[in-house]
Amino acid sequence: MLYMSKVFADKARRKYGLVSNFLYHMSASKAWDKKLFWAQILMAVPNVTASFLATLLPSKLVADLTARMTLSGMILELAFLAALMCLCNVASNMMLAYCEMQGDFISFHYANVFAHKMMDVDYDYLEDKDYQKISGNAWRTARFGQGVSGAATLFPMFLYSMAGVLIYGVLIGRKSILLLLVIMASVSFSLFLLSLARKKHAQYYEQLQLSSRRENYITEQATDSSAGKDIRLYHLASWFLEKYEASLNEMGRIYGIIHDWYLFRNVSHAFLQLIMDGMAYGMLIHMLVNGKITAAEFVFYIGLISGFSVYFETALRQIMSFGNTSASISYLREFLETENGWSDGEGVGEEALKKMREQGLKLEFRDVTFTYPGNEKPTLKKINMVIKPGEKVALIGLNGAGKTTLVKLMCGFYHPTEGEIFVNDIPINHFTRDEYYSLVSVLFQDSTMMAVSLDENLTGQNPEDIDRAGLERALKLSGFQDVYDKLPEKGRTLLVKEVNEHAVDFSGGEKQKLLFARTIYLNAPLMILDEPTAALDPIAENELYLNYGKAVEQKTSVYISHRLSSTRFCDRILLLEHGEIIEEGTHEGLLAGDTRYAELFEMQSRYYRQEDERKRKSELMGDTWQADQEGRKGVFHE
Repeated sequence: MLYMSKVFADKARRKYGLVSNFLYHMSASKAWDKKLFWAQILMAVPNVTASFLATLLPSKLVADLTARMTLSGMILELAFLAALMCLCNVASNMMLAYCEMQGDFISFHYANVFAHKMMDVDYDYLEDKDYQKISGNAWRTARFGQGVSGAATLFPMFLYSMAGVLIYGVLIGRKSILLLLVIMASVSFSLFLLSLARKKHAQYYEQLQLSSRRENYITEQATDSSAGKDIRLYHLASWFLEKYEASLNEMGRIYGIIHDWYLFRNVSHAFLQLIMDGMAYGMLIHMLVNGKITAAEFVFYIGLISGFSVYFETALRQIMSFGNTSASISYLREFLETENGWSDGEGVGEEALKKMREQGLKLEFRDVTFTYPGNEKPTLKKINMVIKPGEKVALIGLNGAGKTTLVKLMCGFYHPTEGEIFVNDIPINHFTRDEYYSLVSVLFQDSTMMAVSLDENLTGQNPEDIDRAGLERALKLSGFQDVYDKLPEKGRTLLVKEVNEHAVDFSGGEKQKLLFARTIYLNAPLMILDEPTAALDPIAENELYLNYGKAVEQKTSVYISHRLSSTRFCDRILLLEHGEIIEEGTHEGLLAGDTRYAELFEMQSRYYRQEDERKRKSELMGDTWQADQEGRKGVFHE
């Protein structure tokens, strides 16, 4: 239901023309399967030939009988024509079957191409709502849309029907232009009525969505155990059933209207066909009586009229289907032809990258401003900062201060709206994306576990390519070594139970250590830790601080935390507020003055003192203490 509503209701932006999309499809067909390409083009030859022979055969029989041809000669001639017609039909049907089969396969090809492109687009596209619509349309097209798979039969059917229209039309027109125009007018009007019925279908289908959504909602609530309590306690069952029946009745009424429009078209088509056949046969009989055509020609033109009607209607039907097919191809093209913002040139080169890894990395923001698409106010305003090679910097700020945005700029996920970012005095837009990403390792709050082995999650590499010494170092420094060693399958352990039946799940703290190990393993010269202790207990948190210093030796590091006391081991603290850096200095230096940092530190310290007091009292009363996890996040969590 949802997909069909998308087909009827979603109108593609016509960025690409029909001819352009046809050529694109043919080019894609050739790249995918050359036999598919030629089958689509050459299908017209056996199809039209077989149809013409079927038209010629009865008229040839009448001509032979009129000429009193010998029985043996007649049988031989007709057998030859019948054999040729059969051969052409077989060839045409085989080509059509091959196109239908490859049409399904080429949709799988596009799904694969979609996946590769989705993994390649710049990160900022993933968060852009307009681009999400583009990628969503492309995915539905590649994975579910008949538009792409149907193109493999739509276009060749259009080609052979147009070839038939041209050949049959010339033959009929040479005898009578009026007869040709009568047939064309009849078929065109019949298809106009079909188009009108389809428009009414689309119009009423949109109305159908409201009742459909109501019906789906009631069904979901009726089967939801949470809603089931309220339905029973508050006697809502009768109300739900009444609304459900009303929705079904309304859907039935709309379907009835849609059916009536198609019935009207079918009845009208039958009358038109009767009138057209009567006029055409009348004109041919008139010609036959007046000696303008022979009996054999009469039979021949009867076949031509029938064949022309079929080809003309087929051509118009394909044209009516071009809209959805062209829109589907447009969706794919718009997505696949997305240009990334990173340099696609040579980049800075491996020698420069090697030097940065050996000598350290300096990160500099010069007048960097960033505004999200669609927003009027910038999230970050005129950020100027320099993080020296090997320096440990803590980035703190209230919710909404812009910490996450700043981190994503550091990672290269976003590009500044104004200003520039430099790495070792080189603008980052001089790097290729892969070059820059090789310099950064990050522990995010919302990192994802992949449905592969533990070792592959830790390293992002195939087992045979893993640096075992580097992995062992990462496991020790992250505190994940004990968990790793206790697993029966060690690094071969599978993760994500939704995909792997025998996968292992980790606790929040274990997962945090795993992610920390992954960050360390990359051994990048710039390391960023975003709330690394959020899921850790105090002992594990203290252990992480100790190991953090060893892990980032000689590396440039940025540490984001909501707990101000945990930043004291950093060389420098940057306080971000309302998109600007308002204070910077060491933990002790900022506390010594009349600073915003000191004010916020006192607020947070007071909260933790109160929490400790609540814990002490609960233990005196013999209650089980459970920390206020939301409160523990404090005012600095983002």
